[in-house]
Amino acid sequence: MKKAFAIFDVDKTIIKGDSMFYFLLYGISKKPWLVIYLPIITIKVILFKAGILDVKKAKESLYIPIKHLKEEEIQEFYEKVLLKKSYGEVLNVLKEHKKSGSYTILVSASPEEYLKYFKNKDYIDEVIGTKLLNVNGRYINKIQGENCKDYEKVKRINTFLKENNFEIDFENSYCYGDSNSDSYMMNLVKNRYRVRGGSLEEFSC
Repeated sequence: MKKAFAIFDVDKTIIKGDSMFYFLLYGISKKPWLVIYLPIITIKVILFKAGILDVKKAKESLYIPIKHLKEEEIQEFYEKVLLKKSYGEVLNVLKEHKKSGSYTILVSASPEEYLKYFKNKDYIDEVIGTKLLNVNGRYINKIQGENCKDYEKVKRINTFLKENNFEIDFENSYCYGDSNSDSYMMNLVKNRYRVRGGSLEEFSC
Protein backbone atom coordinates (compact mmCIF):
# COMPACT_ATOMS: atom_id res chain seq x y z
CA MET A 1 0.00 0.00 0.00
CA LYS A 2 1.46 3.35 -1.05
CA LYS A 3 1.25 5.98 1.70
CA ALA A 4 2.46 9.50 2.35
CA PHE A 5 5.00 9.46 5.18
CA ALA A 6 6.34 12.16 7.49
CA ILE A 7 9.67 10.92 8.85
CA PHE A 8 11.39 12.72 11.72
CA ASP A 9 14.75 12.32 13.40
CA VAL A 10 14.52 12.90 17.18
CA ASP A 11 17.66 14.38 18.77
CA LYS A 12 18.07 18.06 17.79
CA THR A 13 15.04 17.66 15.53
CA ILE A 14 12.04 16.80 17.71
CA ILE A 15 13.87 17.66 20.93
CA LYS A 16 16.53 20.17 21.90
CA GLY A 17 19.92 18.53 22.39
CA ASP A 18 20.82 14.86 22.69
CA SER A 19 18.54 12.56 24.65
CA MET A 20 21.28 10.12 25.69
CA PHE A 21 22.99 12.83 27.77
CA TYR A 22 19.65 13.79 29.32
CA PHE A 23 19.09 10.12 30.10
CA LEU A 24 22.45 9.82 31.83
CA LEU A 25 21.72 12.87 33.99
CA TYR A 26 18.23 11.60 34.76
CA GLY A 27 19.64 8.23 35.79
CA ILE A 28 22.12 9.89 38.15
CA SER A 29 19.31 11.99 39.64
CA LYS A 30 17.41 8.77 40.40
CA LYS A 31 20.44 6.72 41.48
CA PRO A 32 23.10 9.20 42.68
CA TRP A 33 25.67 6.44 43.14
CA LEU A 34 25.82 6.11 39.33
CA VAL A 35 28.10 9.14 39.43
CA ILE A 36 30.96 6.69 40.01
CA TYR A 37 30.72 5.78 36.31
CA LEU A 38 31.33 9.33 35.10
CA PRO A 39 35.15 9.04 34.84
CA ILE A 40 35.03 5.92 32.64
CA ILE A 41 32.17 7.38 30.57
CA THR A 42 34.21 10.54 30.02
CA ILE A 43 37.25 8.52 28.96
CA LYS A 44 35.20 6.46 26.51
CA VAL A 45 33.63 9.55 24.96
CA ILE A 46 37.10 11.11 24.53
CA LEU A 47 38.41 7.90 22.94
CA PHE A 48 35.44 7.88 20.56
CA LYS A 49 36.04 11.51 19.58
CA ALA A 50 39.68 10.61 18.94
CA GLY A 51 38.65 7.75 16.67
CA ILE A 52 40.04 5.07 18.98
CA LEU A 53 36.77 3.62 20.31
CA ASP A 54 33.80 2.64 18.16
CA VAL A 55 30.47 4.42 18.54
CA LYS A 56 28.64 1.40 19.98
CA LYS A 57 31.02 1.08 22.94
CA ALA A 58 30.88 4.81 23.64
CA LYS A 59 27.10 4.92 23.52
CA GLU A 60 26.71 1.81 25.65
CA SER A 61 28.65 3.51 28.43
CA LEU A 62 26.19 6.42 28.38
CA TYR A 63 23.24 4.04 28.68
CA ILE A 64 24.49 2.56 31.97
CA PRO A 65 21.47 3.90 33.96
CA ILE A 66 19.01 1.70 32.05
CA LYS A 67 20.31 -1.37 33.93
CA HIS A 68 19.18 0.17 37.19
CA LEU A 69 15.88 1.85 36.30
CA LYS A 70 12.41 0.35 36.45
CA GLU A 71 10.11 0.58 33.43
CA GLU A 72 8.01 3.25 35.13
CA GLU A 73 11.15 5.34 35.73
CA ILE A 74 12.07 5.07 32.05
CA GLN A 75 8.57 6.24 31.17
CA GLU A 76 8.92 9.08 33.67
CA PHE A 77 12.09 10.17 31.85
CA TYR A 78 10.07 10.46 28.65
CA GLU A 79 7.23 12.35 30.33
CA LYS A 80 9.20 14.70 32.57
CA VAL A 81 12.32 15.29 30.47
CA LEU A 82 11.92 14.49 26.77
CA LEU A 83 8.50 16.04 26.31
CA LYS A 84 9.64 19.23 28.02
CA LYS A 85 12.67 19.39 25.71
CA SER A 86 10.50 19.16 22.59
CA TYR A 87 10.48 21.88 19.95
CA GLY A 88 6.87 23.05 19.92
CA GLU A 89 7.13 24.35 16.36
CA VAL A 90 8.41 21.02 15.04
CA LEU A 91 5.75 19.06 16.93
CA ASN A 92 3.13 21.31 15.36
CA VAL A 93 4.49 20.44 11.91
CA LEU A 94 4.32 16.75 12.81
CA LYS A 95 0.73 17.13 14.01
CA GLU A 96 -0.25 18.85 10.77
CA HIS A 97 1.20 15.97 8.78
CA LYS A 98 -0.87 13.56 10.84
CA LYS A 99 -4.03 15.62 10.30
CA SER A 100 -3.41 15.58 6.55
CA GLY A 101 -3.34 11.78 6.60
CA SER A 102 0.41 11.11 6.55
CA TYR A 103 1.88 8.16 8.44
CA THR A 104 4.16 9.75 11.03
CA ILE A 105 7.30 7.96 12.12
CA LEU A 106 10.25 8.83 14.35
CA VAL A 107 13.62 7.30 13.42
CA SER A 108 16.52 7.80 15.81
CA ALA A 109 19.94 6.55 16.86
CA SER A 110 18.75 6.84 20.47
CA PRO A 111 17.20 3.83 22.22
CA GLU A 112 13.68 2.68 21.44
CA GLU A 113 13.43 1.72 25.09
CA TYR A 114 12.59 5.29 26.08
CA LEU A 115 11.56 6.75 22.72
CA LYS A 116 8.75 4.18 22.37
CA TYR A 117 6.58 6.26 24.68
CA PHE A 118 6.20 8.86 21.94
CA LYS A 119 3.71 6.37 20.46
CA ASN A 120 1.39 7.26 23.33
CA LYS A 121 0.66 10.42 21.34
CA ASP A 122 -2.10 9.97 18.77
CA TYR A 123 -0.13 11.99 16.22
CA ILE A 124 2.83 9.56 16.16
CA ASP A 125 2.29 6.23 14.43
CA GLU A 126 5.65 4.47 14.81
CA VAL A 127 9.01 4.78 16.54
CA ILE A 128 12.22 3.18 15.29
CA GLY A 129 15.42 3.48 17.29
CA THR A 130 18.54 1.68 18.41
CA LYS A 131 17.57 -1.46 20.32
CA LEU A 132 19.08 -2.50 23.65
CA LEU A 133 19.31 -6.05 24.94
CA ASN A 134 16.75 -7.29 27.42
CA VAL A 135 17.99 -9.87 29.91
CA ASN A 136 15.52 -11.54 32.26
CA GLY A 137 13.00 -8.77 31.80
CA ARG A 138 15.44 -5.90 32.36
CA TYR A 139 17.18 -3.76 29.78
CA ILE A 140 20.96 -3.61 29.82
CA ASN A 141 23.34 -1.12 28.25
CA LYS A 142 24.28 -3.34 25.31
CA ILE A 143 23.16 -2.49 21.78
CA GLN A 144 21.28 -5.24 19.99
CA GLY A 145 22.25 -5.28 16.33
CA GLU A 146 23.47 -2.04 14.81
CA ASN A 147 23.39 1.56 15.96
CA CYS A 148 20.39 3.09 14.14
CA LYS A 149 22.27 5.87 12.38
CA ASP A 150 23.26 6.83 8.82
CA TYR A 151 22.23 4.13 6.31
CA GLU A 152 21.08 1.84 9.11
CA LYS A 153 18.05 4.12 9.42
CA VAL A 154 17.12 3.32 5.82
CA LYS A 155 17.52 -0.41 6.47
CA ARG A 156 15.26 -0.22 9.50
CA ILE A 157 12.66 1.85 7.64
CA ASN A 158 12.67 -0.60 4.73
CA THR A 159 12.22 -3.52 7.12
CA PHE A 160 9.25 -1.75 8.69
CA LEU A 161 7.74 -1.04 5.26
CA LYS A 162 8.10 -4.67 4.18
CA GLU A 163 6.62 -6.03 7.41
CA ASN A 164 3.57 -3.77 7.06
CA ASN A 165 3.18 -3.99 3.27
CA PHE A 166 3.73 -0.22 2.93
CA GLU A 167 5.35 1.75 0.15
CA ILE A 168 6.49 5.36 0.53
CA ASP A 169 4.71 7.84 -1.74
CA PHE A 170 7.90 9.66 -2.76
CA GLU A 171 6.25 12.81 -4.15
CA ASN A 172 4.00 13.41 -1.15
CA SER A 173 6.28 12.37 1.70
CA TYR A 174 8.48 14.49 3.97
CA CYS A 175 11.58 13.99 6.08
CA TYR A 176 13.08 16.16 8.82
CA GLY A 177 16.54 15.92 10.40
CA ASP A 178 19.31 18.04 11.83
CA SER A 179 22.51 16.59 10.37
CA ASN A 180 24.10 15.32 7.17
CA SER A 181 23.93 11.79 8.59
CA ASP A 182 20.19 12.01 7.95
CA SER A 183 20.77 12.42 4.20
CA TYR A 184 20.37 8.67 3.65
CA MET A 185 16.78 8.61 4.85
CA MET A 186 16.13 12.02 3.28
CA ASN A 187 16.61 10.32 -0.09
CA LEU A 188 13.51 8.22 0.57
CA VAL A 189 11.26 11.26 0.05
CA LYS A 190 10.97 14.31 -2.18
CA ASN A 191 10.39 16.95 0.51
CA ARG A 192 13.38 17.34 2.85
CA TYR A 193 13.98 19.77 5.69
CA ARG A 194 16.80 20.48 8.11
CA VAL A 195 15.93 21.57 11.65
CA ARG A 196 18.15 24.21 13.24
CA GLY A 197 17.17 25.35 16.71
CA GLY A 198 13.54 24.52 16.04
CA SER A 199 13.44 26.34 12.70
CA LEU A 200 13.10 24.64 9.31
CA GLU A 201 15.10 25.11 6.13
CA GLU A 202 15.33 23.07 2.95
CA PHE A 203 17.75 20.15 3.17
CA SER A 204 20.11 19.60 0.25
CA CYS A 205 21.31 16.01 0.03
